[in-house]
Amino acid sequence: MKKKKRVFDIAKEPEFIVLNDQCQAFIGFKEGEAVFSDDLDLAKLLYNDNQVATLRVYTYGKLEKEYI
Repeated sequence: MKKKKRVFDIAKEPEFIVLNDQCQAFIGFKEGEAVFSDDLDLAKLLYNDNQVATLRVYTYGKLEKEYI
C-alpha cells in the first residue's frame, strides 16, 4: 500500500474553537443570536481574531479561544 504525503500549510492560521463562560462551544448563528452547545463535535472552527470580535458583539459573558 502506497502512503500519501501529508502536506501542511504553515502559512495558514491555526484553527480554534470558542467557548463561553459555561464551557459550551460556539456552533453558529440562529435568528441573529450566537448558539452554543455542550457537544464539542459541533463546534465551528474559526481562524482569525476578527471572527471572535464579531462573536463578542452577539454574546454576553466571557469567551475563550481553545486552539486545536
